[in-house]
Amino acid sequence: MDVNEIIPIVGIVATFSTPIIIILIIFLTKMKQEKYRNEVIKTAIEQGRELPADLFKLQEKPKESLLRTSTFFLAFGIGIGIFFYFFFAASGESLKFASIGLIFIFIGIGQLIAYLIEQKQKKSGEQEGI
Repeated sequence: MDVNEIIPIVGIVATFSTPIIIILIIFLTKMKQEKYRNEVIKTAIEQGRELPADLFKLQEKPKESLLRTSTFFLAFGIGIGIFFYFFFAASGESLKFASIGLIFIFIGIGQLIAYLIEQKQKKSGEQEGI
């Protein structure tokens, strides 16, 4: 096999295996943390110590604001659009590739609309409760 034949194969394998490896690393890390937490609980029970109630609650991530994520997607879409516009400006295909940013811009707009609707419902719910 020639080196020129191996490069595309490695590229394809690396492209499809990287997300799997990342997910595997995250999964194994969470399993290791859970195992350590269970060992701490087991050791405390064996020693007869009283465990706080918070120890048994699963840690929840704080919910991100729709406003924050919509702003991120809008800015990301604009940035991608500008990048591709100037990157492909010499080839004359700049608008075709810059339109990729529109995907993220519309995701951001959708989340912004969802945020505004949520805020409106909260305000109307508060007014009805008064």
